[in-house]
Amino acid sequence: MYITISPQKLGAQYSSSVADFVDYLEKENTDRLPQQKELFFNQTQDSIPRKEVIREIDGNTAKLKSTEPRYYSLTINPSQRELQHIKNNPAKLKAYIRETMKDYAACFNREINGRPVQVSDIKYYAKIEYTRTYKETDKEIRENSPYSNRIAKLQNDIRKVDRGEVSGSIKGLEKEISRLQREARHKLDGQIIEQGMQKQGSQMHVHLIVSRKDMSNSVSISPGSKYKASEVVFRGKEIKRGFDRDKFFEKTEMRFDKQFGYKRNFVEAYTSRKTLIKSPKQYYSNLLKLPTSERKLAMQLIKTAGVALPKIPDAKVRFAIKQLQKAIEIGMKSSSIGY
Repeated sequence: MYITISPQKLGAQYSSSVADFVDYLEKENTDRLPQQKELFFNQTQDSIPRKEVIREIDGNTAKLKSTEPRYYSLTINPSQRELQHIKNNPAKLKAYIRETMKDYAACFNREINGRPVQVSDIKYYAKIEYTRTYKETDKEIRENSPYSNRIAKLQNDIRKVDRGEVSGSIKGLEKEISRLQREARHKLDGQIIEQGMQKQGSQMHVHLIVSRKDMSNSVSISPGSKYKASEVVFRGKEIKRGFDRDKFFEKTEMRFDKQFGYKRNFVEAYTSRKTLIKSPKQYYSNLLKLPTSERKLAMQLIKTAGVALPKIPDAKVRFAIKQLQKAIEIGMKSSSIGY
């Protein structure tokens, strides 16, 4: 499970309205008939039109400064293995989102009218998407870049030769292009993977637009606060503040596992990733201590990411750790989305 939380983009080049972001999320509806369009939903409603989303988010910004985000963008991306477990069922994913938003609310260290934040306080709109395209930040695009750039130059050279601007052999240039196409590491249906190409496999995921203000438009609740769960004295009064991201990320996995009876492997767990970052040697040790069947699956999940790990003697533990760091950085991605 891959979760991101991002504030609204601010600055002169960005609109203060949520309209542009909503329109971006409508991209998959462009060529669909009205009855086929995927609409927004929230905790209690389905089939919410874009105009209502824009009106409700833009209108829920009382007393916010121009330097403060009016909304936050969340993405919840199940891995292909998780999607296969729920049989790529959008109704199940929607039900999961609604339960997850209860956990989201519970991770705020805030009170509203003397009680903890509840999901009924959260104004949000969510939308399921079914496809993803390769971006410049993807590993496949980065590693194919030297080949793609060289091919683009050769194709330009062919045009120059054809126009008589330079001398050269078109056949020779075409032969060089063919060689580069064969040698490029990442291909899709025989074609070099390039930016904008649609990714294969299950890519269902959810975008959420979450208002900075609560449902009453009177309390600011920010998941982007730099403060975790803490208390501070403000104007002589002790107040709670912060949002516990670690707790939220862990709860999203626990929720999925419990709701759908999913058996999460070691390499899929958020806690494992934290161990890898803080103590790679401990991570490697924990991996080797797994029962045979779990360790075998863990290695399969890592290898699926394109990094094969050999049997490693003690003298090469450092190398193993480096390989594992690379592997898990990729291997814990959800269908090349990230983890």
